[in-house]
Amino acid sequence: MRRGRLFQGWYIVGAVHVLLALGFVASSLLSSSLVLFLGAFCILVGLGVGLVYVPAVSTIARWFVLWRSSASGIALAGTGLGTLLGPVVAGALMEHPSWQLTMQVYAAAIALTGLAAAVLRGRPEELGLHPDGVPPSGDPAAGQSAQGMDLAQAARQARFWWYFAAIFLGSIGLFLALIHINPLARQQGLSVAQANGLIGLIGVGNVLGRLALGRLGDRMGALRFLLVLTVSLAVLCGLWAMARGFVALSGFALVFGAANGGCIALYPAVAATWFGTRNLGAILGALYVAVGIAAVAGGSLAGWLFDVWGGYTPSILLAGGSAALSALAVWRAECAGRDGRG
Repeated sequence: MRRGRLFQGWYIVGAVHVLLALGFVASSLLSSSLVLFLGAFCILVGLGVGLVYVPAVSTIARWFVLWRSSASGIALAGTGLGTLLGPVVAGALMEHPSWQLTMQVYAAAIALTGLAAAVLRGRPEELGLHPDGVPPSGDPAAGQSAQGMDLAQAARQARFWWYFAAIFLGSIGLFLALIHINPLARQQGLSVAQANGLIGLIGVGNVLGRLALGRLGDRMGALRFLLVLTVSLAVLCGLWAMARGFVALSGFALVFGAANGGCIALYPAVAATWFGTRNLGAILGALYVAVGIAAVAGGSLAGWLFDVWGGYTPSILLAGGSAALSALAVWRAECAGRDGRG
């Protein structure tokens, strides 16, 4: 067994599902103490959610080259679909059993889902297969992508840090919209149901974008299409600043969510092209730290701007400006590679 296969196959995915299931069970049993409940949930579930994403995405990138963006989009659509359906199912369950039993039901479902990891293999070569089912053509670029570099090598390149900045800046707008589109809609006089529906529309658009736009990335080229989508996010934020009423905000939410979903589908494909797939899991894990920082910074900074200015226009401009800077950072990452600086 090769060193590293333990972290590329079904072992880590299965272990993460066990961690998630334990987090749900432990939290349901420690409900008498808020401190213990939060500790169990935040540590076990938070760690599990953070770990489950990267191994699956990096595995997809090793199995597909020609259709890498499409495959990544389809796989990542599962997270968006779960975000939409999870709260709905939980709410339906809690109408009958207690919330503690609901969490235990979720724990069982997560554990059963983890059994599917037994069929996963980190690389097609482990089963005597080839990416996309096509034998290698002898293309040096393909061989370099299949081998790739490790995290230390990637982190020494300017391209890595430009891409880190691009993902951070590109993620700010999504979290900002998810947090603040509801109160903005309420400020415009929309009902609670309509304001909540806008958040759902961002989620629906996000899932559709991951499913549909990844295929366009395969046709146009992942890097080129990522630039197009990132610039479109900046334009959409400009439209958001002018949107008034439920219809206009609904159109923005759906298209904005789709563009973000497309970016999410393309991030791993571009990283695989630049850094290879041999240690893609570690590299993506480091790059996606930027998403966590954006989740905290985006909403908080937008809230501070609202407190200072008394309106949401500066926050929307922040989202649009961040998207524009993200596109610039992606372009600089590409230029850094062409200049020989990685």
